[in-house]
Amino acid sequence: MKHLNSIRLLAAASTTAALSVTLGGAPAFSDVDQPTISTHSIEQGDLASSPSLRRDVNGDGRADIVGFGNDGAYVSLGQSNSTFTQPVLAVNNYGYNAGGWRVERHPRHLADVNGDGRADIVGFGNDGAYVSRGRTNGTFTQPVLAVNNYGYNAGGWRVDQHPRLLADVNGDDRADIVGFGNDGAYVSLGRSNGTFTQPVLAVNNYGYNAGGWRVERHPRHLADVNGDDRADIVGFGNDGAYVSLGQSNGTFTQPVLAVNNYGYNAGGWRVERHPRHLADVNGDGRADIVGFGNDGAYVSRGRSNGTFTQPVLAVNNYGYNAGGWRVERHPRHLADVNGDDRADIVGFGNDGAYVSLGQSNGTFTQPVLAVNNYGYNAGGWRVERHPRHLADVNGDDRADIVGFGNDGAYVSRGRSNGTFTQPVLAVNNYGYNAGGWRVDQHPRLLAGDTD
Repeated sequence: MKHLNSIRLLAAASTTAALSVTLGGAPAFSDVDQPTISTHSIEQGDLASSPSLRRDVNGDGRADIVGFGNDGAYVSLGQSNSTFTQPVLAVNNYGYNAGGWRVERHPRHLADVNGDGRADIVGFGNDGAYVSRGRTNGTFTQPVLAVNNYGYNAGGWRVDQHPRLLADVNGDDRADIVGFGNDGAYVSLGRSNGTFTQPVLAVNNYGYNAGGWRVERHPRHLADVNGDDRADIVGFGNDGAYVSLGQSNGTFTQPVLAVNNYGYNAGGWRVERHPRHLADVNGDGRADIVGFGNDGAYVSRGRSNGTFTQPVLAVNNYGYNAGGWRVERHPRHLADVNGDDRADIVGFGNDGAYVSLGQSNGTFTQPVLAVNNYGYNAGGWRVERHPRHLADVNGDDRADIVGFGNDGAYVSRGRSNGTFTQPVLAVNNYGYNAGGWRVDQHPRLLAGDTD
């Protein structure tokens, strides 16, 4: 799964960890597309990079839970039997009480900043971006102010105006900050000591003023479109999907209209109805667009010149009309469920989790009910209470479901046939009742997440 991971991780750098309950609050929701709980776009994110900067915490190849609770960041390490260890307070900061971090002000991400193969915390606080480096014992170092910008006070960055992502822009295997500010996209390169360079205006577009980009209309992602192992910007604007290719000096090329669809005007795509993702569907090492439109899931394949093919209806389901899927009820993810290095759709519908396997021609198989749980009716799962992620928990190179339910974190292991095992309570914490975790206060991420 190495080559798919590189694409998936880059694509994931755009997803946000789901938090804000106004529909259309975020450009791309991480637990994918979850509307969040407030009007904010909450970019809490499972982010990453190239080839795979979104690592696990202790470097053992199994996904770990990192939960930002009241008293700081807690970690539960993934075990080979697909359970998690009991939570340990890994650093007494980045929490609701410990540091006063707020979902609607202070995005928190996981990415490998210093290139040591372990996930680090990157938190955008009041005074800038803070980093806590991951340790082999599954804890984090105390926060260091890694760059005095991108913060609520330091630079005046706002969640509902200025998305901040992490990805490897220059191909050095360290996560870089890409911040979409007022005047365009700024980049701060990651250093081996876990800090970042000062921001540079990397392209004068994709910004609140520069181009008129809006969180509630224009999702912006980072993914490797042309297969050069550097993150590229893919922005869904009014007239379609624009691409700016990442350069070795950490800047981006000027935007090119890569496909005249998937836009606010070009196709009538809406954040609150039509999630758009990037993943390698056909296994060619380049990111493809997967858009959940009215009539189903559309795919535009990435080309080596950084553009996309015209949309093809890849499966006539998972859409606003085709199946009745709703952002506020039915999260849809992309991950490699069966281990064939192609992204598959995992949709959490009314009756459980459905899977459509990615095909080499860039289409998907018809949906199969892969496990009769984690659904709106099947289990009573709710976007505003119960985040659902996909990650390789046991290290078998197949995506597993990790669902944060009422009683804790449940796991269903991915099978080679594209289905999942029945849920097992993997740790009795991080839940709505078990621990009192709340989506609008306590982000829960998976280090090594495959979404």
